[in-house]
Amino acid sequence: MSGTRFGILGPLLVEDPSGPRPVAAARQRAVLAALLLTAPRTVAAAELAEQVWNLEPPAGAAGTLHSYLSRLRAALGPLGDRVRTHSSGYTVELHDGELDVDVFRDLRERAREAVARADLQSATALYTQALALWRGAPLADVPGGPWRDDAVRYWDEQELLTREELFEAEVRLGRAAAVIPQLRVLVAENPFRERPAALLLGALAADGRRGEALTEYQRVRRVLVDEAGIEPGEQLKAAFLEILREDEDRPATPRLLPADLADFTGREDQLAAVAEVLTAPEPGDAPAVVVVTGPGGIGKTSFAVRLGQRLRPRFPDGQVFLRLGGLRAPRRPAELVAEVLRALGVTDIPGDADRRTALLRGTLADRRVLLVLDDATDPAQIRRLLPASAPAAVVVTSRRRLPGLAGQVPVELGRLPADQAAALLGRIIGAERAGAEPAALARLVEACGGLPIALRICGARLAQRRGRSIASLVSRLEAVGQRLEGIDALQGTPNPSPNPNPNPNPNPNQTSYPSYNDNDDIAAGDAQRSALRGPLEESYLALNYGAAGRDVDLARAFRLLSLIGGERFSLPAAAAALGLDEFDADSAVEHLVQVSLLEAAAPDRFAFHPLIQELAREHAAATDPEQARAEAVRRWTSWCLAGAAVADRLFDPNRPRLAWEAWIPDASPAPFAGLPEAGDWFDRESAGLLEAAAAAAAAGDHATAAALPLVLLHGFRIRGRVEELEEPLRAAVEAAVELGEPEVAGVQLNSLAIVYGALGRFDEAIATFAEAVPHYESAGLAERVAQARINAAITVAQSGRPAEAAERLKDSLAELDALPATPLLSSLQVSVMLALTEALRDSGDPQAALELYPRLLAAAEAVGDTPRLAIAWGNLGKLHAKNGRAEEGVPCIDKALELHRSIGNRDGEGYALWALGEARAILGQKDRARCAWSEAREIFLALGRHGYAADLAQSIAELDEPAPAPSTSGASDTSETSVA
Repeated sequence: MSGTRFGILGPLLVEDPSGPRPVAAARQRAVLAALLLTAPRTVAAAELAEQVWNLEPPAGAAGTLHSYLSRLRAALGPLGDRVRTHSSGYTVELHDGELDVDVFRDLRERAREAVARADLQSATALYTQALALWRGAPLADVPGGPWRDDAVRYWDEQELLTREELFEAEVRLGRAAAVIPQLRVLVAENPFRERPAALLLGALAADGRRGEALTEYQRVRRVLVDEAGIEPGEQLKAAFLEILREDEDRPATPRLLPADLADFTGREDQLAAVAEVLTAPEPGDAPAVVVVTGPGGIGKTSFAVRLGQRLRPRFPDGQVFLRLGGLRAPRRPAELVAEVLRALGVTDIPGDADRRTALLRGTLADRRVLLVLDDATDPAQIRRLLPASAPAAVVVTSRRRLPGLAGQVPVELGRLPADQAAALLGRIIGAERAGAEPAALARLVEACGGLPIALRICGARLAQRRGRSIASLVSRLEAVGQRLEGIDALQGTPNPSPNPNPNPNPNPNQTSYPSYNDNDDIAAGDAQRSALRGPLEESYLALNYGAAGRDVDLARAFRLLSLIGGERFSLPAAAAALGLDEFDADSAVEHLVQVSLLEAAAPDRFAFHPLIQELAREHAAATDPEQARAEAVRRWTSWCLAGAAVADRLFDPNRPRLAWEAWIPDASPAPFAGLPEAGDWFDRESAGLLEAAAAAAAAGDHATAAALPLVLLHGFRIRGRVEELEEPLRAAVEAAVELGEPEVAGVQLNSLAIVYGALGRFDEAIATFAEAVPHYESAGLAERVAQARINAAITVAQSGRPAEAAERLKDSLAELDALPATPLLSSLQVSVMLALTEALRDSGDPQAALELYPRLLAAAEAVGDTPRLAIAWGNLGKLHAKNGRAEEGVPCIDKALELHRSIGNRDGEGYALWALGEARAILGQKDRARCAWSEAREIFLALGRHGYAADLAQSIAELDEPAPAPSTSGASDTSETSVA
């Protein structure tokens, strides 16, 4: 909002950000009111004069009107410029949302749209907001006259219509008792208006006060006949005849839905979609059956209740709500059928189950009844409750998916998005309080994982203690360490043991489950149950050995899968952790998804809700021996290492094999066939691979902790994500030292220094390369010593000292030429020459660089070093373009682009396209340059290189300007220069 408001729904209102702008003179108020009522239309001077002087403007009115307008502008202060003079008359300029009648129209239209889609909750809120805009009688302080009086009558009528629509929506929502007093006032104020009277009759009848309704009808009829000489109209008669129906002639109309939650937040798209499904079938069609699933505490019941309350007008024959008992105490189908029949007014209920079911279906036939079946356990429990056909409909909630239920429409509720979760907390604790600590609120939302029950527990504690800050509550949760335990403790209920059954099952593979014998036991259990932990525990405790269709211990699978890292994990990763083949692992994982203990996060990807994962880890610590847990983690980290090593070999096929690679387990069968598939696997598993490195280090598996970052380096480098390896490499150095492997420690330090260089931390990189040298020397590895020195020299060049770097690199190349030939030596020579060409170019000796390129290209080709060969071709093309031979540079850059693409190096591809665009621009090929730069910009945006993307956007914008001297700062590809 701009802070500017104009109003006619009450005394004339003008307000800017500094406060009200009163218009003292009556005639000036009349001028402004006339302009506001006709905006944005231009009002001719003669018409405006007639309105101001009530159709009798005096002589010289035009001059007087001009004077009024001038004084009005002065009274309005900064808003005076809004009053405009045109050749055809006068206007007042208004922006969206500034005039109260415009806001009113918008709110009422939105309310009517909400009524049309049966969203009566939203409709009543919008109607209420619209009516709140009235500050009194419209134009109360504007002099009277025909035009002003017409406007007042019109807006009085609009207010009355809106109040009627609001009260009708309230009655349809079941709030008849609350609106009856207001309807009585409305009828008294408008004794000859039939709609308020008809609404009052309907509200009285809906509140069970049929006698009062009939008396009220007779009173209204007498008024109409005696004072107006007319009989009631069709609307009032219809309301009267509806009341006259005898109860025995109408089927029972149960209204058994629980109260809606006042703080229910979000899920609007799903509510709208489900409402459409439930109301779409025509009579005689198959009934609509919606199954709402999700983990305990996700808000399934409140979703179903909100949906049912919204749809009450669409199911006028009643709504029946049944609690099915859930996993703790599932109720029998025959008992449930009898309860529905009794709710529908049937008293003579057959004992035979089939006859009972037939009677229910006959009773539901042709009746618009909504059944809400809460906390179902399986399809068999609810099949007998299903209507034979529409218009009756069914909503089922369950923690388990119900695939055996034919014709259902499944709806899975997930965690609330962060904005909706924050809004829910704001509704509980107050928007002002929530807005005062946005950072702490965001941390609390994250701690609750978008789980509504957790959010409500935290919100309730804050609401109870008004003086407590959100930050202090978050600090307490973080101090506890485990979010589940911390949130659970806020309720002040006992923390159940991870193994709540006091009588252990003699079968160690069978998960124990507590039995409840009667309602007293259930109530006693509920008194000790946590609202958060209890529902999650129930789903876990109900897991049965072999329920997935194979001889699989589902409870054990649930516990062990919680130990593996990554935001999402794949089926092969799950199979590795569980020590199962993929068929059995698939059975276990799918069953855990079916019972809402795992989320199907993406195709073939699975994830734990963080609070459920904490619960699973608690049970793992209490149930599974330490060795079993360690073996599960080791199986998973070994699987990660084996797969990453295969991918690394495809990414960098010419890297010499080293002794430490003997630690890598064999990946059998091969996880992927070629480079594209390896790249896809690497991208999908990257989060888990990083967590596997941390898990191996934490478990003391030094070999895996040391080896895994080494086979991740190349993959992360070519994806522009090298900074994510800093912490794993630090841990890897410590692991190598623990193993007594100086070569591996040196390699890790070399890799860590490369990361520092990529992050622009050049001094740290140079120092870390130097730190690697003693490790290599103690292992007697002259080539590795040379490698560290080479990389340090390259980093010197990257830090902006190319001449110093060139001298260092010349010395290193001479040192390498003197060593016996080995595969590693050949690779090092390629790296040194590539770096040396760049240093020579940047230090002002391009001719020396050009003379070195033939040897560099031949050496890179000979060892099959595709990444550095691509860089060399690209840099050669760039050098040609800089030296005025762009036509020779383009084929070189094209070759580089082809090679980068062949190995999936998006980073290098972006650099090559940048260089290609520069060469094309020098040649005057603006369209082709624009194309290359645009493609490069998209790549850098995808990689998060927003600075490069901005530079490219600038270059594209300047294409039609005089061509600048070619740049060398942005397009030189040095991303692969250092030796891994």
